[in-house]
This record gives sequence, C-alpha cells and structure tokens, in this order.
Amino acid sequence: MKEIINQLKLCKKKEVLVIGDVMVDEYVVGNVERISSEAPIPVVKEVSRDYCIGGAGNVAANCVEIGFKTTIISIINDSDFSGQKIISILKDAKIPMNGLVRSNDRKTTHKKRIVSKNQQLLCLDSEDVKPLSRSELKSACEKIDLLMKPGMLVLISDYDRGFITPEFVEYIIKRAAILKCLVMVDPSGPDYLKYKGAQYIKPNLKEFNEMLSVFNLNPNNDPIKNGVEVCKKLQCGGLFVTMGEKGIQYISPNLQVNSPTQATEIYGLAGAGDTVFAYLALCVSCNLSIDLSLIIANKAAAIAVLHVRTYSVSLDELINKEIDFSAKIFTEWSHLKIELDWQSFGKKNVIFASGCFDILHAGHVYLLKEAKKLGDILVVGINSDESVKMLGKGSGRPVNSFTNRANVIAALGMVDFVVQFDQSSPKELLEYLKPDVFVKGGDYIANKNTKNNELLKKFIEECDVVKKYGGLVKMVELVPNLSTTNIIKKINDAQV
Repeated sequence: MKEIINQLKLCKKKEVLVIGDVMVDEYVVGNVERISSEAPIPVVKEVSRDYCIGGAGNVAANCVEIGFKTTIISIINDSDFSGQKIISILKDAKIPMNGLVRSNDRKTTHKKRIVSKNQQLLCLDSEDVKPLSRSELKSACEKIDLLMKPGMLVLISDYDRGFITPEFVEYIIKRAAILKCLVMVDPSGPDYLKYKGAQYIKPNLKEFNEMLSVFNLNPNNDPIKNGVEVCKKLQCGGLFVTMGEKGIQYISPNLQVNSPTQATEIYGLAGAGDTVFAYLALCVSCNLSIDLSLIIANKAAAIAVLHVRTYSVSLDELINKEIDFSAKIFTEWSHLKIELDWQSFGKKNVIFASGCFDILHAGHVYLLKEAKKLGDILVVGINSDESVKMLGKGSGRPVNSFTNRANVIAALGMVDFVVQFDQSSPKELLEYLKPDVFVKGGDYIANKNTKNNELLKKFIEECDVVKKYGGLVKMVELVPNLSTTNIIKKINDAQV
C-alpha cells in the first residue's frame, strides 16, 4: 500500500477546479468550570479561537495538501468579516482568488463552534441561504469560462447554500463535456436531478435515501439495485455512497464494491466527507481501481476524524507509521487481493507457498527463502485450524492455533503476506489470487508415482489451476528428515 500511495504522488500534479459553497469554520475552545447562575447552561471560559476554511474551501484545502494545482470558484461578500477571513486563508494556502464572485447582497457563511475537551457544545450559523441572482449567476459562469481548462478535474461541492443552482450546474457540466473534464459531485438535496450528466456522485447515506424518495424507488428493495437505478436516472458513471461507520459503497451498473471504515477513534466528523471527496478524486483521476480508491479514501478519512476541527490530510500522513498499512496477516481473501493489486504499480511478481506450518523448523524457513528468490512478493497460505484437522495429521493437531502459526510466519523477513484458507487444499485460493508463481516442496516429487495418493491428487489439481491462468509451478527440494510430524514423534518418544 505504501508503494501505491507513493505512486499517487507522481499523478497528483493534475489541475483541479473546485466549485461550491465556501464558508468560515470558527472554533472557540475553552474550559467548562461552572454552570451559569442565570440559566442551567455551562459557562465556557475561552482559551483559544481559530479559523479554518470550510465547505468547498475544505475540499480545496485537501486538494492542495494532496498536491493538486487547485483553483476555487465560489461566492463571498468581501466587505464582511467572514469574506475577508476567507481571502486571508486562501492567500495563506496559495489558492488563487480570481475564481471568487464578489457580492454585497449576501452574507458570507460563517459557522462558529464552541468546543470543550474535544466535544462540541454549540454551533452558531450566520448565513444567507438563497439562490444566485441573475447578475451573480452571470459572474459565476464567466468564472467557469475563464478558469476551466481542457482535461481538468472538476469537483462540485454543494452545501445547499445557494451557489450551486440548477442553471449553474447545467452550465458547468455542459462546459466540462466540451473540454473533456471529469466531473465529480458531492451533492445536497432535494434537487438531485440537477447533477445529471456528472461522471461520479458522492452522496452520504441520508442523501442516498433522499434520492430513492425523489426517484420513487422502494427503499425496501435491494440497495444495490436501487443505486443502479439512481445511476440511470442521473446518467452518471457511479455513486460513492459514504455510510459513516459502515465505510463506503460504490455502485454502478457494472461494478459494486464495499470498503469498511478504517477509523478506530473519532473526535470530530467536520469535513471528513470533504477529505473522502478529495481523495476519491485523486484516485479516480489516476485511474486507480475502485476497490483501492475506496481503501485509500477510507484511510484518509480515518486520519481526518482524529481531529475535532476541519483538517486537511496529506499523502505523507497516509504512510505515517502510526497508521497500520502494512499488516501482514489476512483472513479475508478480498482484503489481500486489494493489497496485491499491483497491475499499475511496478508489475511485481507474486509468489505463493502454502502449508500448515504447525511447528516452524529449518525446512520451512529454507522453503520460504527459496520461494522468495523466485519473485517480489511472497504470500504464504496457512491452513486454518479446522483445515488442519481435515488433513488427518493425527490427534492434537494443530499443536499451535492459526493465530500463533500466522504470527510466527509473518515475523519472517522474507514473508510479505500471510493468508488463511479453510479448505484442505489451497486450490480455491489460487484461483482467486492468481499468483505468478506457485511453490511446492519436493516431497511431492517423491510421491508422484504413488497410486491413489490423496496429496498427489490435490497437488495435480492445484497445478492445473495455476497453469490454466498462465502461472508457473516451481518445486523446492526439502531439507531431509525435517517435518513437523517427525518433530512431534521425537518429542513423544523422548517422553516414553
């Protein structure tokens, strides 16, 4: 995963145009030491006061942190405090301000949050929620003509504050089609039809359910089928449905992928959706597979929610050692397959070896060392506890549980990943992962002329699977007289 994130750094130079409602997020942080004598409410003693850019501005800030060359189109009142604060923040972030429509007919949206001990106590909103006037719409469309360039990535961040009107969205999408720009939308209802023609739309679960109501779809139907119908209604390529603690669900007519959340601690949700939006845009623009895109967006969100305030996540933070991206042991095959999706990143060869590895010995180590020499990424399949019992290795086997066996194998430097399989043979796992090289110990060669040998039969089936998809089978001669069975026998004999 680290290599994939590093590769994303190479594709991050794309130009991005963020269009949407920009606002100021103010955080007043203080301590609560008493209850007011005037009413049963806490009295907050102010300690600090900070200002961040929110809404579409937070999307732009995340894009800048990623490394995109970012321009923003929005509307502010540059004569009020909040408008001036936005100009100051954009200037500090080196985001061009020539996309700002200036208007004295509306307030710049300002959200003030009162926070104590990482808990929000109160939120005060100051804003004018009204659609663009004719003159404001004309100015906004002129900004599109000026700033949208061929091949740009266009992100529409709609916070339903009046800037993203149906007429304006229609103009954006038509102009983007002419210039061959990819359009992604973070929507706000209830007028979802205005996004018709965008390539990707990222509703949250509440917005997705609103879409079902708008399009008269039965919420009790299969959500995937409903999502496909929404795609057809909106003529979009796919939906990224963010579902909070349930992760992200991608739905399109041809592909459905679910990715669980990566967050283990949550201190604040403010702006986490903007982080997901920016990272999905990065991954999609780099032609990363959908499953990997969801994983990376979820990892970025897991960092964002560690902060009470809106927070921009950098690519370097995704490689931070505090975030565990390199766990070696997998029980879910699909999760391992995502890690092995190197097709666009380095063309590395995957080697696969398997076994019980009940009591690790020098023969096992030699086999895995030789296997690693045959390629780049060594995956070791380990029989589950029930699978070991199926093999009829004797009572009391396995001696060590899968967890213990996997931890020992994962500790070996030559091993990149460990995966569990529940079958007596790794044949199904081979069919699923399709490694480039399948490695087996040389004891199968000794057994090749043995009639009705069950192990040999399974080995032949495994080889057939690998050869069918174009993989290679390699044999490694084992260290003589070394096996877990022999070790257990010696221990038992010594106790007699």
